[in-house]
Amino acid sequence: MTASGRTFAIFVAAVVGFPLMVAPMSAQGPASTVTGAFTLSGQALKPAHAAAFRVRNQNAPRTLETFVMLTLKPVDIGAISAEIDPYMAAINDPAAMRADYLAFWVSDSGETRVNAHVGGTQYIDTSGFIMGSKGSLVASCKENTPSRIACTVKTAEAVKSLDGPSWTLDVTFASAVSSRAAGKPLPVDGGPAAKALVALITAVGGNALAPILAGLTPDEAKSYQETYRTPAENLESAKDILSVRLPKKPKVTGGEQIASDHVVLEVEGEPYPGGRMLYLVQMKLIDGRWRYDRSNPVGLLR
Repeated sequence: MTASGRTFAIFVAAVVGFPLMVAPMSAQGPASTVTGAFTLSGQALKPAHAAAFRVRNQNAPRTLETFVMLTLKPVDIGAISAEIDPYMAAINDPAAMRADYLAFWVSDSGETRVNAHVGGTQYIDTSGFIMGSKGSLVASCKENTPSRIACTVKTAEAVKSLDGPSWTLDVTFASAVSSRAAGKPLPVDGGPAAKALVALITAVGGNALAPILAGLTPDEAKSYQETYRTPAENLESAKDILSVRLPKKPKVTGGEQIASDHVVLEVEGEPYPGGRMLYLVQMKLIDGRWRYDRSNPVGLLR
């Protein structure tokens, strides 16, 4: 996709999310509503469904904000809510993958960003500042809590795309906000699961497949035991893929105990020299040993 319109710094994680336990969705207020349109070259996109989720702020990942999707067909709120990274699950929902939609990030202070996915192009703007200049969005929220959001978002004037026609936005939406139940806090060092993660990262830096497989859940290990590949090729595959998925130079800073056999670690890592990223790493206790299941980068640390 080609980004168009105003540009601002936002981290997009290009990896698959993974499951996390969530609280039952109950007593979340009135049904969701949406009115209005995104208009481009006289053609109006009028979304029919609104859904909202509490997500990590991609520019300050130790804090949360509300992510709102306005779509033509409903997204699977239950499935999205059951993911460690609702944002990645939401944008991969069929209602978003197969049709145009509008996405908003609303901070607890009310600053709002939009990414309109229309016709294979992304149209981006903000109610805050971009490189010292005020964005074109005007956002007003009569409700903006971790459980409910209701906002009107519009452009103050037509926005000229960098490589296309001008566009306008004027939508009003309201929705319950889906969020997961907090688990029991882990010690700062992450406990035994964190030690197992560090051991796996060390093994990935070595030249033996067995210790790598021993540190993975059976489902995760399957893809590195393919019979059509030689052991050396399976090792190469494991090293190539896991070296991207796992945090480099890891520093565990805590996490949550979701169940007796399931934790999510918060881990600082280095995605590139000089950079620092926050990762969420899911570990599961299988046969008395903590094993890596999946991980997800959720934002750059500044």
